[in-house]
Amino acid sequence: MKKKLNVFCVLMLVMIAANIIIGFVLDFSEGAQAFKQGWEEGRNADVTNNSDFFSNLLFTLMGLTCIFLLIRSFISLVRFIINVNRDKVFVWENVPLLRWTGWGMLIPKVVFSTYDLLGHVPADKVYNDAMDDFIFSLFCLIIAEVFAIGLKLKEENDLTI
Repeated sequence: MKKKLNVFCVLMLVMIAANIIIGFVLDFSEGAQAFKQGWEEGRNADVTNNSDFFSNLLFTLMGLTCIFLLIRSFISLVRFIINVNRDKVFVWENVPLLRWTGWGMLIPKVVFSTYDLLGHVPADKVYNDAMDDFIFSLFCLIIAEVFAIGLKLKEENDLTI
């Protein structure tokens, strides 16, 4: 039974890593094209616009925050898998790890999906790109709450004579 759980955990870890890596590669290639276009437009522009600077700064800070959350969620998922491998499945330590995994993947997807929708990307493309991550994030949050409820019931049961 533990072997099957390990296989599923490793498979989930590989899928998340592949999703993150492919997302970064695609975003980097799109970002490189946008950077090149912006560089050309900026070189040909006569007047500087401070509002563009502040919006770009805000977007960069949001992007760095989202990258931090994604890395943190990935580390939390790895730590959860390590705990499961050490036979520490139903312990309080796993609840925040699952919560970090869920919120760390949900918040960046919401931010980037909103940005895409406001940037006039078709809603069906945003839906297709983001729905898997939304479902996985919500699943992690649900499992975290199930763990918390189960651990509370276990503590109450242990106190009962």
